[in-house]
Amino acid sequence: MGVLLLLLISISYALQVSDVNYQAYSKIPYMARIEDFPDVISGDTVKRWMLEDTIPVEEEVVKNANLDAIAEKVKVSFGWTKKRTNMRMYPTDKPIYGKNKDIDLSQYTLLEPLTFLAVLHTSKDGMWVYVQSPFMRGWVKKEDVLIRNKEEVLRVKALPFLVVLKPRLYIGGVEFGLGSRVPYVEKQGKRYRVLLPDGSYRWVELSDGFAEGYLPYSEERVKGILSSLLGEPYDWGGKNGSWDCSALVKDVFSLFGLELPRNSSQQMQIGIRVTEKVSSYHDLKNILTKLPPFRTLIFFKGHVMIYGGIEEGDPVVYHALYGIVRDDGSYTPVKRVEKNRLERDMLTNIYRRIVSINVLP
Repeated sequence: MGVLLLLLISISYALQVSDVNYQAYSKIPYMARIEDFPDVISGDTVKRWMLEDTIPVEEEVVKNANLDAIAEKVKVSFGWTKKRTNMRMYPTDKPIYGKNKDIDLSQYTLLEPLTFLAVLHTSKDGMWVYVQSPFMRGWVKKEDVLIRNKEEVLRVKALPFLVVLKPRLYIGGVEFGLGSRVPYVEKQGKRYRVLLPDGSYRWVELSDGFAEGYLPYSEERVKGILSSLLGEPYDWGGKNGSWDCSALVKDVFSLFGLELPRNSSQQMQIGIRVTEKVSSYHDLKNILTKLPPFRTLIFFKGHVMIYGGIEEGDPVVYHALYGIVRDDGSYTPVKRVEKNRLERDMLTNIYRRIVSINVLP
């Protein structure tokens, strides 16, 4: 309870964005600031990164990674994504399934347009490139990447920007998702001349679904955003343009300038850890009533939820989930973004699965 008391004394209403981002880039080895990425990197490092995650695949898929062609010193190219594109564990679109045929184990994440990249290697068939994005590294289709010199990448990155507030919207035929940054080069009132990934420009209105720069944090804003996403389909790795649990957390808080890691085990390392174990539902409820809603994250192994306060005496969580086990032992497939009240929805036994409760300071 000492941590709870410290939180109550020290936490401010404003998110400590720079502190959280520093923590993320310092602690999570999968994350990298493109402006700090070296122009030359060890070939052994690239190979080690490629081999960090492996699952059984066909030999031809492994060969396509072209490991033998990685030089001792790799000259890094830079650029950005032309469109929404998937980042994969292996250089193939072919799905890799375990027991669940809805979950493609080779799918890492969805990258939004104008995601800045360090390009490290090309597949044997020439159709894929291995890249480092700000929050994950893996394989993306070469045709979806625009190579530019580092100076131009940094110039575009430094431009003022709009942030997308809708689940998805189109500008000049390019689809952008929630939290996407869209740089602009000119402003006239509430009209903005934005830069698209191909170098063309379009005028947009702020009312089309944008904010100028990051939003100031408030509990009500987070609640409103999450409420607008209820019912959106669950989507492992964002393969079809929606959210899994950790992508929901990442994208919602990106609206306020937070750069969180991509998966829940990495997100669990961020913020102030209040507890790693809860002894009973009464204990859980007592802890949650003392913590700030809409910046407190509750973690299971492989899952994360956003605590949304107390409604009619009942703790609330928001999450994107595939399915859930209720207090009576029944399994309910959900496959969407959901708001749950723990008592009403027979979820009080979740305390048994909690591995961490963290607060974003």
